[in-house]
Amino acid sequence: MASAIADLPAELIETVLIVSAASGNPDSIAALSQTNRFFYELIYCCSDQHLWREIFLTTFDDPRPALNHLSTISDGHPNSEFNWTQEYIDRVSAARYIRHPVQTKAQDPSVVKALLSAISTSSPFPSSPPISLTILTDFPESNSPFAPMINSPPFPPLLLLLTANYSAMLYSLNVTWLQDLLEIGLPPELTRTLMAKLSFDVQGHAPYQPTLTSASHWDGSEVAQLFHKLICCTGFIPISAPAPELADPSTPESPGPADTSIPGAWPAAFTSSPDLASAPDEDQDMPPLPITRPRSLLYTAEEQAADARTLARRRVYDMRYLGSARMWGPFQPVRRDTSDSPESNQLEIEDEDGNDEEDDDDDDDLGLMNRHRVLNISPPIEPYELVPDYVWLASARIVVEANLKEVFRESPHPTAFSTGDILPYMRKMHTMCIGGSPGYWDAWANMPTEGEGFEGSGKRKQGEVEGWDWAGVSGIWKRCVCWLDYRELLEHNLALGRFLEDGIREACRIIPLTIRITGYSESPIPPGRTTRPLPTIHVEGESIGSDRSLDDLRKVTGTVSIIADGAIRWSMVSTAAGSNQPEWSSEAVQIGGAGAAAGFVGMWTGAMHERPDPLGPFWAWKVA
Repeated sequence: MASAIADLPAELIETVLIVSAASGNPDSIAALSQTNRFFYELIYCCSDQHLWREIFLTTFDDPRPALNHLSTISDGHPNSEFNWTQEYIDRVSAARYIRHPVQTKAQDPSVVKALLSAISTSSPFPSSPPISLTILTDFPESNSPFAPMINSPPFPPLLLLLTANYSAMLYSLNVTWLQDLLEIGLPPELTRTLMAKLSFDVQGHAPYQPTLTSASHWDGSEVAQLFHKLICCTGFIPISAPAPELADPSTPESPGPADTSIPGAWPAAFTSSPDLASAPDEDQDMPPLPITRPRSLLYTAEEQAADARTLARRRVYDMRYLGSARMWGPFQPVRRDTSDSPESNQLEIEDEDGNDEEDDDDDDDLGLMNRHRVLNISPPIEPYELVPDYVWLASARIVVEANLKEVFRESPHPTAFSTGDILPYMRKMHTMCIGGSPGYWDAWANMPTEGEGFEGSGKRKQGEVEGWDWAGVSGIWKRCVCWLDYRELLEHNLALGRFLEDGIREACRIIPLTIRITGYSESPIPPGRTTRPLPTIHVEGESIGSDRSLDDLRKVTGTVSIIADGAIRWSMVSTAAGSNQPEWSSEAVQIGGAGAAAGFVGMWTGAMHERPDPLGPFWAWKVA
């Protein structure tokens, strides 16, 4: 039989392999490659990647449009050639692992990298059609000078398209693939790191003590930052009971015998490089231990979400986190020698390596406020040195999303965009695609031509250059800000391990914000590069509403720029109501692709960075 197939023209054999992938049977490709050397070399040793490109495109979006756009956003350098073979193998291996997680592989970053790759290379979102604001909100229109800002909808117009199942515009192979996996959930071993309690039992899963803990991010492990970057996109997903066909027969309450022919269970050939195509998966058949706890003691999805919220609150309200080494925002600390405050720098390093949950409870106010304070950073931190701290950012999203759910559930006057029915659509992977926010592509249509450059005739003064709204900044935004009563914030920081027992509530308010561009400035060239990143965007605007009054008007100024990891940083300062005195600063990072409808998540704190400044999380998205 093998020899008869081998007699067929190579082009026909390749077509059969492509059809196999398109029909959801990639295991047949691996199986054929192991029959003899001819097929192995045909599949894995071809001179180019034309076969694997076609196999890849049967299941996933063409990554080139997204990669070309990301290349322009980052620094103008073309991305390295896309490895169609390895990307396909990594993604189907990740799907296999998520369907059948193995504890010993939890610290392997390849699974999370594959999921993030699927998000970042999803087809860019097409230009959004204009949508009447009267469709999006039931609130009466205001006659205020800031009426467009006040009358704007609470959430992005894309969510209305999602609720209407506008599949013709929103179709994406990557999104469909990701959503199917997210219904299963993420690897339990990784999900447990998001919760304050680590040892608990979930229906259909064997109990075990995790090897990754909720404080593992302090050791700088690669998988910790990658996984939390993924959570910034997906939100918290609880460990769920496996579907009947995935349940293990040795666990109580399993529906029946395990199905050994599970669709999508990728073979060992897809879990490693082609050279190891025939290597068996050593952990594949490890039987889990049975669950022995009573059914009533199993950890429910609601309990998991509450526990994840507790740990996330501990992180986002930890005042010791603040420091100039982090540029007073959710960034990993940049190490610098300090000539005037070596002791403070040493304290920061020690805290970074410690446990964020089991701190001394007898710290006094002075000791607390002296932590994480490096007065001078020398030389100054450059944008390309600043790396997002996705552990903190993921915690911020978890906190804000949980607070929004409570607000909407308790709202006495719900509208179509303020009920719990609309919030889950913020979790859809469509909101992570490039260009999903209103007006994003309109700005790109006005970008300077190659002949103009960024330093052409439009330069007005030193340091100012030509540019365009490459980040989709200009427009109307809604910003959900959360905070604690200041006394409760201090009590939390003096007794971190006992923080936020029952009865403590946060404030949560959605504040309208309008942003206008005032100019552009040069961004520094990263070491080892020859091309300058896109110019820094300088903005101004206004926000309405505060903790004191819904009518307070604040002026806002700031910048939007590229930092390390290709991330987009939003840095803003708002004044005290009715004055020009800076009061609050905000540092945030875009989640998803450039111009994604999901917006940006970040931290607010005092603008002057004094002791003891409060802090808290926020989440903003563009609505018009």
